[in-house]
Amino acid sequence: MKQIFKITYPTGKIFIGQDSQERIDFFGNPDNTIVASDFANLPQSTQHDYKIRKEVLWQTQDCSAKQLTAKQIEFITLYQSDDPELGYNQLSDSITRTDKGYRIGIDGCKAGWFYVAQLGIAPCEFGIVATLAELFDIYEVIDEIIIDIPIGLYDKSNSPRPCDIEARRYLSPRGSTVFPAPLRPCLIASDYLEACAISKRLSGKSLSKQAYNIFNKIHEVDSLLRSESQFRQIVKEAHPELGFCFLNNGKPLLSRKKDSEGLDERLCLLVEVLPFAKSAYTKALSSFPRKQLAKDDVVDALMCLAISVAPEGDRRTLPVTADVDNFGIDICMHYAVSE
Repeated sequence: MKQIFKITYPTGKIFIGQDSQERIDFFGNPDNTIVASDFANLPQSTQHDYKIRKEVLWQTQDCSAKQLTAKQIEFITLYQSDDPELGYNQLSDSITRTDKGYRIGIDGCKAGWFYVAQLGIAPCEFGIVATLAELFDIYEVIDEIIIDIPIGLYDKSNSPRPCDIEARRYLSPRGSTVFPAPLRPCLIASDYLEACAISKRLSGKSLSKQAYNIFNKIHEVDSLLRSESQFRQIVKEAHPELGFCFLNNGKPLLSRKKDSEGLDERLCLLVEVLPFAKSAYTKALSSFPRKQLAKDDVVDALMCLAISVAPEGDRRTLPVTADVDNFGIDICMHYAVSE
């Protein structure tokens, strides 16, 4: 059952949300920093004893994602919950588009793929899927998926992909965060030594262990795009550190994303384009254990989403003109500039 619901907080303000999965424990994604700020101003007695009420305003067995969002906007307008004095809904200019489907940012994690999905001005959704293909079953219409994985592979070459070369240059002195993508024949090797031998034979160069460690994920995405040509204009590659570089006025971040300082620096940049970034980050980490989802997985997926929802005029590719592989799959990295 698909629903539109209203949350009433002890502050007296409301939030209108949507849910396509009828989850009893889902309360939407308002900006928790604003909610917490209002909550701190309540009498201490209220802070120690309060209720949050959830009311289902509308539900249907079947409707499109676009129709569900249109109904949500209808109720936001009715209840004026985008008025800061009355509610916690925010119609952010940075994510207002005319898309018909979802835009999704994805990063690999220990449990599979962590994703953050956005449809127009609706609250973001997140989750973990075992395979990329599952997302096309979950979401009826997807406009774009930005994913942190090499897409478009050479079968034989003496040089790395142009996008890898240019990204390393932009990210210097941290260019090593971009590893050369493997040649496609290496993906079927039985072990690392065999993969290195194939790479040396076809390119004259060995392979990084970093690349080998994600062979299964590279192979999964490559196989999907080779077999399902309709997905090639939907699933696109990004490198999160390149994305953060251009959010930071073209200056690469020197902090490590696995350190607390590096995570904080990246989240502060993300909030400038995704107001809900810190809230989504906190909720995602509380929803999944670290053995399934790492902190930097969430940050990288949010960066991929930030690229996808950026205004069209801010979107770029590296290189400007994409190369293509033998299957007609684009070889380029997508990013967005911050003016």
